[in-house]
Amino acid sequence: MQDVRYIFLAFLFALLVLGGCTRRDVLDDYPVSGVEISLDWDGVADQLPEGVRIIFYPKDGKSEKVDTYLSARGGKVKVPPGRYSVVVYNYDTETVQIRNEGAYETIEAFTGYCNGLGIAGTEKLVWGPDPLYVVNVEELQIKKSDETLFLIWKPKLVVKTYTFKVKAEGLQYVSAIVGSVEGMASCYCLGRGCGMKGEAPIYFEGVVRDEMVVGSFTTLGILGNTVTGANDGLVKLILAFVKTDQSLHKVEVNITDVITNSESGGEGEEPSKEIELPLEEDIKVEKPDNPSGGGDGGIGGEVGGWGDEEEVVLPVK
Repeated sequence: MQDVRYIFLAFLFALLVLGGCTRRDVLDDYPVSGVEISLDWDGVADQLPEGVRIIFYPKDGKSEKVDTYLSARGGKVKVPPGRYSVVVYNYDTETVQIRNEGAYETIEAFTGYCNGLGIAGTEKLVWGPDPLYVVNVEELQIKKSDETLFLIWKPKLVVKTYTFKVKAEGLQYVSAIVGSVEGMASCYCLGRGCGMKGEAPIYFEGVVRDEMVVGSFTTLGILGNTVTGANDGLVKLILAFVKTDQSLHKVEVNITDVITNSESGGEGEEPSKEIELPLEEDIKVEKPDNPSGGGDGGIGGEVGGWGDEEEVVLPVK
């Protein structure tokens, strides 16, 4: 009986040895090279994000992609030799999400719908993006080597912030201001490095300061048809004034030219990421039929006072 047990143990040991050799052969057949990535944030961000995600997409379309997370400064990655396209982005965003990440050409940033605001109509709007930093590398050759490949990449902020202020009369009759912008990019293709049209207008809040309506909104860039002046490239700023009697006053402002002009920086200069729009519109909100409206009067510096008695539906397409 003991002889049988010894024979079995010897057989098991032989299998382990052969398995180890087979595993070593596989590792030798599929070696990895060391890649050390350094991210240069100088002039890009005052406060670094929590960290970044980096994806190596094989150009042959057959090998597995290498997907890992690094600190904001970068780090070391083990990557099989080959030709790759690479995407890097910060993962600590609140409103920006990622989808279609199966390929370099399709990975896309977007923002979701404004659910949870409790304002009828805003669920048809999408959130403005928070800061998103991206690196995209179309072609990267990684050779089989025992030496580490050192790479220095500079992330790019792909979110733009626009601010505006516009004169308005009758603001004492307004209890809230809901803003949105149509015709700007609310999606971004990380691989191609361009903004894309999203599913809905981008939401923002408006406030009152010194008889002015003041607001700001963020986007993932300007669309190509706006730059070329195509007929479908209009950019509209929409302000929905909710009066104290719960009636609605809607104003649409064509800001296409203002947006286009803001993109024209100096020769060789990158357009600013923080842009103030010079709007010259004069807005007048008519006195409501029932000025008191059972509410608390107009707003004084902040959006509020929607009330619970009656639902106001914003005219969002």
